[in-house]
Amino acid sequence: MKLRVSVNGQQYDVEVEVLDEGYARPVAAAAQAPVAPSAPIAPPIAPQVPTAAPAPAGAKVMNCPIPGPVVEVQAQAGQTVKRNDPLMIIDAMKMNTQISSTYDGVIKEILVKPGEPVKMGQPLVSFE
Repeated sequence: MKLRVSVNGQQYDVEVEVLDEGYARPVAAAAQAPVAPSAPIAPPIAPQVPTAAPAPAGAKVMNCPIPGPVVEVQAQAGQTVKRNDPLMIIDAMKMNTQISSTYDGVIKEILVKPGEPVKMGQPLVSFE
């Protein structure tokens, strides 16, 4: 069976023999000359970190924009915050993501604790 493989950006045509149980081994030594790619390879796209949507007018609760466990709570009840002030950190897909206030106000209650798993849309903070 012939295959085309890419190693460190270099493409090689190789011939392999399929053995029992799905294992394969090279039949002949792989050619050392690289094969030109058939189409240009696009650069990887950087992941986008989701941000919280602004709270609707008159809202008293800020909901979670992403699912994951709460790593750290950085605000406390009675604290006055402004839009974009840090409130907590949530571990989203093995990345610590800063959750910031979506508007100005005084925190009435923090509704989650460190280590608690939260779901998207779950209330995180209530405001006075």
